Amino acid sequence: MIAMIVPKTRRRPPAPRPSAANRVAAIFRWGRRASRGLRDILGSVARKSWGLARREEGNAIVEFIGWSAVLVVPVLYLVISLAQIQATSFAVASAADASSRVLEVDDSPSAMDKARVAMGLSLSDQGVEADPDRSLSVTCDHGCARGQAAIVKVAVGVDLPGFASLGIGRDVVVVDAERAITLPGEEEQ
Repeated sequence: MIAMIVPKTRRRPPAPRPSAANRVAAIFRWGRRASRGLRDILGSVARKSWGLARREEGNAIVEFIGWSAVLVVPVLYLVISLAQIQATSFAVASAADASSRVLEVDDSPSAMDKARVAMGLSLSDQGVEADPDRSLSVTCDHGCARGQAAIVKVAVGVDLPGFASLGIGRDVVVVDAERAITLPGEEEQ
């Protein structure tokens, strides 16, 4: 009988635990291998998108004009609307001042008509059209007797620019101004 001689294998001692630097290096090696695959994927996507970009040459100006129209036109309309509201606000404040001055010094029966004329002139100076009969109101606490306190109120509606001619957007915002006055004359008792 032939005996088989099997060499005895020696067991290796366990490998020493890698140092922190070796572990970090192993992570970087794995990251490089993984990033190669990611680079290949991203490279193919970039090549495809570059091909699409080359096919869309000349469309930038069209997109620029389109986005400008979408963004600039509404902002410009908003600025014009706010400017019109502000101009009407100044005109209404001026009209309230003018009509209150007339009512403070004039105690004749036609004082209200003169106040309406002063208000209309003040509004027309600023380019605001309003009906003087509906825009001016005077309220008093205890009847509008001589020497009593009164409040003069001027209210005017602002139309949306461009839409008022179509019949829509009339008097969207109402701007008003009030002034407290004392009616002329001696207080009656």
